[in-house]
Amino acid sequence: MGKRMFTIGMAGHIDHGKTTLTKALTQIDTDRLKEEKERNISIEPGFAPLQLTEEMDVSIIDVPGHERFIRQMIAGVAGIDAVVLTVAADEGVMPQTKEHLDILSLLDVKGGLIAVTKADKVDDDLLELAGEDIREEVKGTPFERADMVFVDSVSGRGVEEVRKHLIKMLATVPVRNEKDAFRLPIDQVFTVHGQGTVVRGTVYEGTIRDGETVQILPSRKHTKIRQLQIHGNQVSKGVAGQRLAMNLSGVSKEEIKRGDVAVSAEHYVTTQIIHIVLFTSKEFLYALKQRGHIKLHLGTAEVYGRIVFFDRNLLEPGEHKVVCQLRLEEPVVTKREDRFILRRPSPVETIGGGWVINPHGERLPFGEKSVKRLENELQGTPEEHIKTALHEEKWLTREEVAKQAGLTKEDADELVQQLIDESTIWETSNKKLVLIEEYEQFKEHLIDELADYHDAYPLRFGKNKEELEAVKTGVLPKELNDRFLEEAEKQEKIKKIKQYVSLFSFSPTYPKGWEKRMKQLLETWRNDGIAVKPWTEYAKEQGIPKDLSEELRWSLLQAEKAASMDEKHIWDIKQIHAAAEQLRAIHPDSFTLQQAKEVLGVTRKYLVPLLEWMDHAAITKRIDQERVWRD
Repeated sequence: MGKRMFTIGMAGHIDHGKTTLTKALTQIDTDRLKEEKERNISIEPGFAPLQLTEEMDVSIIDVPGHERFIRQMIAGVAGIDAVVLTVAADEGVMPQTKEHLDILSLLDVKGGLIAVTKADKVDDDLLELAGEDIREEVKGTPFERADMVFVDSVSGRGVEEVRKHLIKMLATVPVRNEKDAFRLPIDQVFTVHGQGTVVRGTVYEGTIRDGETVQILPSRKHTKIRQLQIHGNQVSKGVAGQRLAMNLSGVSKEEIKRGDVAVSAEHYVTTQIIHIVLFTSKEFLYALKQRGHIKLHLGTAEVYGRIVFFDRNLLEPGEHKVVCQLRLEEPVVTKREDRFILRRPSPVETIGGGWVINPHGERLPFGEKSVKRLENELQGTPEEHIKTALHEEKWLTREEVAKQAGLTKEDADELVQQLIDESTIWETSNKKLVLIEEYEQFKEHLIDELADYHDAYPLRFGKNKEELEAVKTGVLPKELNDRFLEEAEKQEKIKKIKQYVSLFSFSPTYPKGWEKRMKQLLETWRNDGIAVKPWTEYAKEQGIPKDLSEELRWSLLQAEKAASMDEKHIWDIKQIHAAAEQLRAIHPDSFTLQQAKEVLGVTRKYLVPLLEWMDHAAITKRIDQERVWRD
């Protein structure tokens, strides 16, 4: 088994020895900012590496403990596997200790160790009483059964014992998923002289390698990784659980902000409506109204929005659990089971926390039907979890489906085959699974889009594939878009001519009411042979408006029924080839400009661009003053 990567957070009241204990464990002072040094508190989370064993690499985050900095603490614990709760022996559990405990419970941090710090400041009897008091306070929290160590970081008492307990604790903590698509919520953005933009955060899941490309969400900016570092050491890759710094190219510090997310896969999408299960905080004191203002802390993002209930107009303190919806002012990146904290902007308090049950919510009506839908999303059957995973990720392998749905490979394969037999899932030729409803929706939107396009531009072959809204939205990975287009073509719903896509039954036609005039225009134009007039004159003669005449001109060029002489003139392609054949019949090997003029009987105004076009089309090749025919 390879190295396991963990992130441990230090939590606790101000001046309860978090930073001192971190230094005792790692020999690194996380109080790095001048303001921190002066005030002896951690303003921003500090980070320090700790190697517990050959198999365990740990990043310690010294989480701020002062009341003003609760928001930084939430951002810190968002990527934490386990927490050391520090309680000073001479002060015991303080108000902010309780708030930290509450937030850690809401974030579902599983692993915990209690460090009773400053143990040398009190006698043994008081130390024992302090331990009993702490045990009473942590009942009903993740620390209820946590080991407790009495430690004094100055004298070194208990520090080695803390290390041993951390090893024991982390051995029971589930390792983050290194196989999934890479995701890193950004909590720091800065520049390094001569290097450029650097972002830092804890890798939530997946693996990333030096030189690979990541996408910054929600801005959708793509950038290449110049260099990866872990605690100042250059590395070739970063994996789930590690504290990682990424030096990015082609993007400025101003284009990225704390709360953005770096991802490696196209299937991550942003959302502004999420369905959640909310567990209220013990510190929640004031009732929350329907559509009340909230502040969401999700990963490192902090986003304002409103809370929407479907079964009540008021959330009272003491109501422990509710399924509801958040409608956010800004997009966020999330997936099912991501943990969050909800705070009230005013009066400031922690409302509660919970997890995301559907990151791709939609506006729902008030009533029991919507509540039932959210409850189903919360509970869900294995089949529904498979569908949810495919809806979120768009397409997955069988192995990825099993992981996302929390099933064994055997159970997942059985359910997948059942869903394939029921025509719910489609397995593509590259062995990826897709919801058939995704394809049906894509096809429906595509057909509607092309029908509208054909109505607006009846003369054109179709719409450029890259301009299709169904492709441009970025909702589906590019390769999946291509598969869906291929399937629609196979089903004879669409057809492709070069880069143009049209409905299968469509053929270019004249706009309604203009057929006769356009046919007369084309007849006159073709009769003029090579010596054509400006296109606008033909349109004027027939009384055709500029927008329609330009559309006719463009369609002739698109269909390669015409060739451009210059900005004002176009030739009928048949007339060009007829002129070439006429010239070749008289001069079968080569000819000069003067000979061409004598045969075709046109002025240099038309002759020079015509011969240049023939060179470009590889009909002729110019050698000095002559042109020779190509095969």
